[in-house]
Amino acid sequence: MVFGAAGTMVALPPMATAAPPIGGGYTNVIAIPVNDPSVKEIAGALFKPQGVGPFPAVVYMSGCNGLNFPPESKQEKAVIDSMLSKGIATLIVDPFTPRGEKDGVCDKLNDKTFVQLMTRGGDDAVAALKVVKAMPDVDPDKVFLQGYSYGAISSLYATDMKTPGAHDTKVAGLVAYYPYCYDNVDPLVPTLVLIGEKDDWTPAANCKAVTGKANFEVVVYPGATHGFTEPFDKPFDYQGHHLAHDEEATKDAQERAEAFIAAHLK
Repeated sequence: MVFGAAGTMVALPPMATAAPPIGGGYTNVIAIPVNDPSVKEIAGALFKPQGVGPFPAVVYMSGCNGLNFPPESKQEKAVIDSMLSKGIATLIVDPFTPRGEKDGVCDKLNDKTFVQLMTRGGDDAVAALKVVKAMPDVDPDKVFLQGYSYGAISSLYATDMKTPGAHDTKVAGLVAYYPYCYDNVDPLVPTLVLIGEKDDWTPAANCKAVTGKANFEVVVYPGATHGFTEPFDKPFDYQGHHLAHDEEATKDAQERAEAFIAAHLK
């Protein structure tokens, strides 16, 4: 309240809350509240199809390199464009920039930090799902998770009740690109794993060893490495792991992911 010219009380409009910072150059930012003592909100960039909803939606969880990595940005754009063409909304989640991790957390990942970081990632995925499902023009029964590497493991954590942290098993489906299939992984939603045979960071053998799980499909691409879908300029080694783009595997994986989503929209 302030006093006006005549001494009367005048109500000021509430100040707009600043959106959390986001990577990747996005401007259409929304806040995603999280239960984290270090930060109140992470960020998301929302893209909706033209027309009237309610729309299906995909919550996109990136790799550990974050949204400022150029190949990641190109991959996100391809996914957004593809989903919009099919009438599906997309929320790109940035759990890193709001926490001061603009270059992601790849350098922090190791055997000692794995559970802690993946629990945080799973909590972030659940928080993003909650925000999307509450949108009036999104169909809460037709929301998918689509994750890559760190984002894929986080998505597995979010949908596996045996893992620590928060969970959401009311998800239409999960597309997990080259995740680490940890011991006794058991997501309680339809799951499609797309992974490279030559992945020396998150071994395909771990995912192939998962048997007897309903709705858990694994597709292994011969010769493909970790991160095969990202449009790297040339193959390279990072933290002792070999990464290379595989155009043929990427195309097939995209077609399979889109067919999986379409099948679970029926």
